[in-house]
Amino acid sequence: MTLKNIEGIKNIIFDLGNVIIDLDTEATKQDFKFLYGPDYEEVMADLKERNVFKKFETGSISTQTFLNELASYDDNITFDEIKNAWSAMLLDIPEENYKILKKTKENYKTFCLSNTNKLHIDFIYKQLKSTKGVTNLNGFFEKVYLSHEVGKRKPNEDIFQLVLDNHNLVPSETLFIDDIKKHLVGAEKLGIRTLHMDEDMRLSDIFN
Repeated sequence: MTLKNIEGIKNIIFDLGNVIIDLDTEATKQDFKFLYGPDYEEVMADLKERNVFKKFETGSISTQTFLNELASYDDNITFDEIKNAWSAMLLDIPEENYKILKKTKENYKTFCLSNTNKLHIDFIYKQLKSTKGVTNLNGFFEKVYLSHEVGKRKPNEDIFQLVLDNHNLVPSETLFIDDIKKHLVGAEKLGIRTLHMDEDMRLSDIFN
């Protein structure tokens, strides 16, 4: 599906990971497997059961608390090792995506809506500073919504409602693009139109 096939769209909400920036989640998994060794599965299960990742993603725990949690399983693991493993999944923003975002912003109201966390966004912004000379993503969108800043996360309806309300957007005139199908559910319940960007797709496939 391309944007040309979708009529009546005035607003576009973009996910960040695997839509704008390329990810390699397996890299983070392998790094943590190396750090935790045979205890890896047990450690991850415990962290998920205690919602440590979700809490970090919604800003309800600080970066330091998050690092303390992950370091608590092994006294030999350093904070730097955890930071490096955690951010190993973050690759580059393809040059063509910058061009697409700039062009799209000229014709639509555009927004970024991401489930992310302080460590990841700091890493991305540092990368942006070194490659593009900009300190954040604000120049590419009307507004950027990050889960750890707003205290809400996809697929819950409230984070989509926040964007709609803040900018007086009509759901049927709004398109949400995400690579994770379950994240589309909350948007669809509010009448927002959605596009699932599967692993074989690039932004250029949609905006051609």
